[in-house]
Amino acid sequence: MSLHDVNYQHWTGSHHGIWRRRWVIASNGLRSCLGNKLARHLVLVAWIIAFIEIAILFVIGQLLVEDSLLYKLVNQLGGQQRDFIDGLVSWIIGHPEISVRTTYNILFCFFATNLRLFAMISVALVIPHLITWDLSSRAIIVYSSKAISRFDYFLGKFGTVFGLLSLMWLGPVLTAWFAGNLLASDWTFFWHSRGALLNTLLYVVTAMTILSIVSLGISALSSRPRAATSYWIIFWLVGNAIRTIGEHTKPWLRHFSISYDLDQISLKIFNLDDEIHLAQDNIPLFGALLADFMRGTFFRWLEVPELSGAVAALAVMVTGAIIIMHQRVKPEWAPSLKQRNWAGGMASWWG
Repeated sequence: MSLHDVNYQHWTGSHHGIWRRRWVIASNGLRSCLGNKLARHLVLVAWIIAFIEIAILFVIGQLLVEDSLLYKLVNQLGGQQRDFIDGLVSWIIGHPEISVRTTYNILFCFFATNLRLFAMISVALVIPHLITWDLSSRAIIVYSSKAISRFDYFLGKFGTVFGLLSLMWLGPVLTAWFAGNLLASDWTFFWHSRGALLNTLLYVVTAMTILSIVSLGISALSSRPRAATSYWIIFWLVGNAIRTIGEHTKPWLRHFSISYDLDQISLKIFNLDDEIHLAQDNIPLFGALLADFMRGTFFRWLEVPELSGAVAALAVMVTGAIIIMHQRVKPEWAPSLKQRNWAGGMASWWG
């Protein structure tokens, strides 16, 4: 008599689809990455910056409330500062469909693009937790034995880095927009700032997708975590160095920098130059002051974007990353039935 019941028993538990398997891969990698203290600190700093952005939006909203303490403090100012604040308040009150749109677009352009620095650093931290460790531990064999295709595996690993970037970048941006409008003196700001939200989502999600795919390709280059991290840092910093050289020699060299290419995408999406011209056409005095301020302090955000070159360069980077992943991430080679029969015949003939 057998020690164990060998009769067939129908499975009575719950069935989970393929997305559950992909989620397991993504969540395990994300938890492993967040075990790094530096990664948690970066997430914390990103959210602190988001609260600063919320505070700035709250201050702008309080300028419209005559009974607020901030409004009373502004009334005590003198000279050009008072004139500038008065012009800003009258602009927002008189033309909210233009002023709120322009103000939010400018603020969220700076906010979203500056948070990219934390995203680039976080990619360096998450790279060892993507494909690198699986190559060193030969975990690809385990994944392939669980009825998971290479596409499912890549999608799970993509979810790991995309999830970390969401905590570091997308989450703070969305929270700042929602909380800033929620604390505004007029809830019509939700409607008037919808364009800034769409521009921010388009830029951040596009940049996160590109960074996720490229980081997967670099992670697949080596089975050593330190080497894979070094490859990303070299790819990032050397690209920035080539960008600086290209500004003084050949402009097309700047497209070797992924940071420069993403900057061109943001310039095209947010289109701050058109926003400034719109303000000038509708509010000549304050629009002129705003234009002078932008051109004097943030002139690079009013440049004409080199979109075609940036898109081409990013497409090459993404394609190269996909090719590397396809070549490097493969299950163990298993001979086909024909090859096994041929090998068996040769063995019997040999001896």
